[in-house]
Amino acid sequence: MWTESKRPRLNLAELHQLRWLLGTLLAALSAWTVPGMGISAWGWLLPLTVAAPVMLWRPEWSTRLPGWAHRMAFPVILALAAADCRLDPSRVLPALVRLTLMLLLYRMVTARQRRDDLQVIVLGLFLVIVAGVLSVSVLFVLQLMAFTACALLLLLILTLADAAGGAAAPPPEWMQAQWIMLARRVRAVANWPVVLFGGGLFMGLVAVSSGVFIFLPRFEFENSLFLNRLVQGKDKTGFSERVQLGDVTDIQSDPGIAFTVDVSDHLQVPARLYWRMLVLDQYVAGGIFRVSHIMDESLRVQSQSRITNLNGTVPMASGAPTWTFYFEPGTSKYLPLPGAFWQIALAEPQEGLRANMELGVVALASPPAKMFAYRLEGLEFEHQAIGELDPGSAISLKNLAPLEKNGEPGNWLQRWVVEIGEATDAKIFASRCSGWLQRAHLYAMQVDNRAADDKPADPILRWLAGTQPGHCEYFAGAFVLLARAAGFPARMVVGFKGGSWNPRSENLVVRNSDAHAWAEIYDATSKTWLRVDPTPGADLFGTDASAMKGEAVLTAITDRKSGVLESLRVIWYRRIVNFDQQSQQQLATVLQQVWEGWGRNLKDWLRGRRDEIRLWLQQPWDWRRFAGGALEIALVLLAARGWRTGRLIWLAQRGGDPVRREAGRWLARLAAQGGVGETVVVRGQLQRLRFGAVVTWPKPAEVFRAARRIRRGARR
Repeated sequence: MWTESKRPRLNLAELHQLRWLLGTLLAALSAWTVPGMGISAWGWLLPLTVAAPVMLWRPEWSTRLPGWAHRMAFPVILALAAADCRLDPSRVLPALVRLTLMLLLYRMVTARQRRDDLQVIVLGLFLVIVAGVLSVSVLFVLQLMAFTACALLLLLILTLADAAGGAAAPPPEWMQAQWIMLARRVRAVANWPVVLFGGGLFMGLVAVSSGVFIFLPRFEFENSLFLNRLVQGKDKTGFSERVQLGDVTDIQSDPGIAFTVDVSDHLQVPARLYWRMLVLDQYVAGGIFRVSHIMDESLRVQSQSRITNLNGTVPMASGAPTWTFYFEPGTSKYLPLPGAFWQIALAEPQEGLRANMELGVVALASPPAKMFAYRLEGLEFEHQAIGELDPGSAISLKNLAPLEKNGEPGNWLQRWVVEIGEATDAKIFASRCSGWLQRAHLYAMQVDNRAADDKPADPILRWLAGTQPGHCEYFAGAFVLLARAAGFPARMVVGFKGGSWNPRSENLVVRNSDAHAWAEIYDATSKTWLRVDPTPGADLFGTDASAMKGEAVLTAITDRKSGVLESLRVIWYRRIVNFDQQSQQQLATVLQQVWEGWGRNLKDWLRGRRDEIRLWLQQPWDWRRFAGGALEIALVLLAARGWRTGRLIWLAQRGGDPVRREAGRWLARLAAQGGVGETVVVRGQLQRLRFGAVVTWPKPAEVFRAARRIRRGARR
């Protein structure tokens, strides 16, 4: 009796090799979602990353851990997690994430059973869910798709291993994995039509899910899950209420993006971009500038309820451009405000928002745990009137109290003020003081400002007494001290300066490396605060009237190395993360227009083909046209026959008799038909073709034709 050869299958050792590979990849993929959360976990992420290729290279090492190591693993992990929580009890989520990484690392380096692989899936799913809430990076979409595919494949392999006797101990040879040979085996046994069908279903599910995600309204995950409170911590940039010498310079070594900006009118981009964030009006001896208590109280809570709009200090100008900011997670709770504006519109309602529009400072309740978007309308970069001086506030002091308690620092400052020259106008003094500073000191990122017996103890005064170079904080801080000693109210400002233009996504990119510090001096004549940048190489007042503007500026600051991933992230921010009702309507309108355009084009094409066929039929017929038509019909029939013959040859090359395979397919198709009449006869003939000896076969072509006729009749 002839029996059909079965499709080759993976043996149990190969299934366990696949299980080990997918489990290791799944752990690594889920672990690498952590950097997008803004949570510090490199101490566990790096060992896990190194362990992944090592354990794939030598799977047998997973069995070499001694028994005492297994017994001590979980107590040690729990002790480390408890110590992590005790260091900062207010931030529970980062500790849970680091605990998850520890468990994944342990599962990666030890031999895993079926339940251990299921634990890897659950632990990875926890990290993916948290990353989905805290991350808005477009890279997360790729990570999520890869994680889902790996998890589904791992569950499939576990099921196949159970069916093949996987409940027993795996054979020892599974550890001798040769991944190239395994890939060839998988390719040989794969049923590619089924693989392609499954891949199509997966991509279809992804497309449908993406559409649902896009068109459903956004809501605030972090508020519903309290994640915002769990992850809040120190501002990433150091722009907090207290800035010490070196804090701003430290973050300049970080090339990461602080925020991106969309501009509705490129012609309005000025040549000097100063992104003002925070004003520091009090100096503490020791090189520390901070927000005074009085100024901090001036940042009033705008409303006890959640608000989305704040009015600025300038009237709305017709045709004024709109500046949309996409603030990266954890950068700071203070928003960059480059100038006076008519209104600020927040993408999401905020509670506990603190602001002082006269001061030009807006602060969130805490640093955002995810991308935060807001829009400035009626922005005026050149507008420097940040508010009149309040005689009763701390910022009206002409000298700093910590320096007046000791006579020596005051003597140093007065001596330098005399060298600078007497001036009654703030702008004249700013020019003279900045020139004096730049003649005595060069610019440098690293400053050697060690204490000396013949110099003041205060670091800024000690730097002024010498000739060593300095960075922006030294120049700005020294200017503030000298201005106050000369009788001019002054204060330090921190934020960002400059930025680059991404030509791919057409937006401004401001990085942490653009962090900067400058000063503001009060001009009693105009009753305004003037921006002063005494750092060498900077435009002193940041408002060069003859400076280029618009497209010339964008050309000068264009970053040709802007990556595709950064551009995709901006597009992701515009259309998905910051997706409001207006954007939904715009996208729906565009899609409707595209769909209608495709429909019109299809109708025009069909109408054109119809007219061509009608014209062809209306032409006179002769023997040449009849012969040509007959030839075309013959070619079509020949092609159909060739396709069928080629398909049978292809089936024969894959192994087994093609007639038996075709009979099996028709048996499956007729399984739902009733058991009466011709159907019973044809089904019996198909069974004989499928399982019987060749000498007993009826004519296959007639049987298949009868089966096709029955199928057509059932459809009717």
